[in-house]
Parts: sequence; structure tokens; C-alpha cells
Amino acid sequence: MRPLAVITSVLFGIGAIAATIWVGRYSPIADKTERTPMRWESGTGEAQLRMREAKEKELMEKASQNSAIKKAIDAEKDKVKALEADKPEIATQAPFPKAVIPGNKTYDFGSMGVNEERKNKFIIENKGEGPLLLAKGPTNCKCTISQISQKSIPPGGKAEIEMSWTPRETTPTFAKTATIWTNDPEASSIEFKIFGRVVQQFIVRPEHVWHAGHITDVTEGVMLGSITSAIDPDFKITSVEMPDPNVKVTYRPLTAKERMRDALKAGYQFTVKVGKGIPAGHYRRDMKIHTTLEGNKTIDVEVTAMRSGPILFLSPIGNSRAYWNPERSLINMGRFPREAGCKVVLPALVYGTKEKFQITGIDRDADFVRVTTEPNSEIGSGEQQGVRFIFEVPPGAPPMTRIMPNAVHVKLTTNHPHLKDLSFLVEFVSQ
Repeated sequence: MRPLAVITSVLFGIGAIAATIWVGRYSPIADKTERTPMRWESGTGEAQLRMREAKEKELMEKASQNSAIKKAIDAEKDKVKALEADKPEIATQAPFPKAVIPGNKTYDFGSMGVNEERKNKFIIENKGEGPLLLAKGPTNCKCTISQISQKSIPPGGKAEIEMSWTPRETTPTFAKTATIWTNDPEASSIEFKIFGRVVQQFIVRPEHVWHAGHITDVTEGVMLGSITSAIDPDFKITSVEMPDPNVKVTYRPLTAKERMRDALKAGYQFTVKVGKGIPAGHYRRDMKIHTTLEGNKTIDVEVTAMRSGPILFLSPIGNSRAYWNPERSLINMGRFPREAGCKVVLPALVYGTKEKFQITGIDRDADFVRVTTEPNSEIGSGEQQGVRFIFEVPPGAPPMTRIMPNAVHVKLTTNHPHLKDLSFLVEFVSQ
């Protein structure tokens, strides 16, 4: 047989088989039957059971949600029905009432505090010839309540509609409405509206931490802060506690112009001066500000600064991931395996002493962290000494993560006449 004839026969046979499979499984005239999935497609029996349980749980949760939504809708319908039961019938024949609002139907509460209740009274007058009947309609917030001083107003009379609201959270703006139904055919529904904003009772700026900057032998650090209130006009500072005599705190009330600019009811500006007597390194002290806010509330603020003494730190060497943050006196030793440990050297230039610079004491909250020093004549000598501060976590130390705010606190005492104390924060991750 010729090769071409053989190839043609094989191709024809493959085409016939493919056509038969298509007609049997995919043709529109073929019967569509679901085959039983193979075990590898459905997973093990345990996996299928978990899938069924998850599906059942999902269906139950949806049913529960739908039930809760239905109950809420039914409750709202019942509430509306109860209100509509008292809705007055609109007058159809003379003498007719005439509802008139002598003032505004809206009121601006301005700035409110969380959980503070505010109220406003609106007036409805009857300028008609028949009695004006009133009934409370729906509101768009359960916190908004409309009170009606009288439900029937004779001709020439009037009634007060009181609306109150107690916000539960801060919001830039709010707008709440309450509807009053009447029997006036020309004003059967009257809508009153209150609006405003809900703010914190007081604001501290900057928040939590007041940083006085960089302090040297010739310059002090100064920080301006403020505590203000947009809702309490009687807010006062009663006293300030700062235990460190190197820190001087003064404060003054904001002027009317300053209050008006930021829509404030009251406020104080603080000036915090941190003197040159603080120890070198990163400085922090807690300050307590006693006020008349919220039942004589005490506001805690942390005062910080950076004191550069007769020492200049250079870039660390050792672990390539190590870095030095001079603003916080923080040395980050990086990440390392606990079995190997880690050693980071922080070079420094020390001024102002002829004696060899030495550490005379160390206090730290992790005993296994070692800090030592050694001379470094390569960068300085004499009254400009080169010193290598060596931070070490020895091999085999317990694995842990000590990064801010849980960094290791190290306080060194030295023989330097102007550098008695030296504090560091040490960060690392050992695995």
C-alpha cells in the first residue's frame, strides 16, 4: 500500500472517532446526563463532609441575617402603624385650621460633644378658624424626639414642638428631622430639622508627644502646644505637673481672635522650654495637665527632646542592617540568628575631657545585652577621643523581638565630667 493512502486512512479514522464522541456528548440532540464525579474531583469523604458543613453554615447565617432584617422591617412597620393610629384626619369642611410656622423650621446646634444632649423648641400657630390638631410623625433617628406641648390648638393659639438629640459618636456633620402631622388640608405634614457637628470635647495638639527639638550647650529647646475645646466655654487649666526642674511650662488663654479663627469656645497655648541641664541623648518626661474638662480630667503629655552633649556618634558598623537614629538615641542591630548572636559597633568622638573615656556603670532591662567601649585612635585622640561603643547580643541568647515600643532601655554612667549619664534604645530581632 502506498504511504499516502495509509496516512489518509488513519486521519479519516481519527476524524470519525472524534465525530462520534461529539455527537454522543456535545451535540444538541444528545441526551445530557450527569456523570458521577471521580473521587479525585470531589476530594476525600472527610473533605466533602467539611464542604457540606460549611455550605450549611453559610445558609444558616444567611437565613439568620434575613430573619433579623425582616424583624427590623416589621418593627419599623409596627412603629409607623402605631404613629398613624394617632394621625389626625384632615379637615374636609369649614371651619378650617391653618398651620403657620412663625420662625424657622430648621435649627443649628453648632458643635456638640459625644453624649451631650441639646434641645430646641419650634412654634406652630393656628391662624385658621377651626381647631388645629397635631400628632407626632416619624423621625429619621431614634435619638431625635419631638414633644408636643398640646395636641389641639384653638384658633389664634400656638403649640411648642421640642426636639432633642444625644449623639453617640463624633461626626463632621449631622442632620436630623422630625415630622408633625396636622389636620390642615394645606399643610398636613410639617418637617422640622436640626443639624450641626459632633466633635471631641477637647483636642490636644500635637497629640500625645510634645517634642522640644535639639538642645546643645548654647541653645534650649522650645515647644508650642495647645489644648482647645469647641464645645466647653468654661474650660480651664487648673495646674500643670512637670517633675523635672529643667523643663519650664507656661500657658495662656487663647485670644478671642484665635478662638474665632478655629471656631473654638475656649483653649490654651502652652510654651514648653527644655533647658541645657538635661542629660545627653534622647530625653522624655511625662507631664500632667489638670483641667476642668469632663469632671476635672487630667491630660497626659510626653515631653521629649534630643540633647547633644560633648559626644558625636557616627554611622554604625557590623551588621549591614544596623542603623543609628540620633534623634531618639536608638541603635537598631537588625535581624540575626540567635545561635550566632550579633555585635554592632557605634563609633563616636568624645570632647571635653583629658581622661580616658570609660563606662562606670550600666543599667538595662535585658541583662544579656552587653555594652562596652574601647579606644578608637583611628578617628581621634587627646581631648577629641575616638571611642567605639560595642553593643552585643551573645550567641545562644533567647530569641525575641525587641523593637519599639519594646526596645531595650540602656542607661550608662561615665567618667566624663559633663556626660555623667548616657541613654540608648536598642532594637533587634533574634530568631
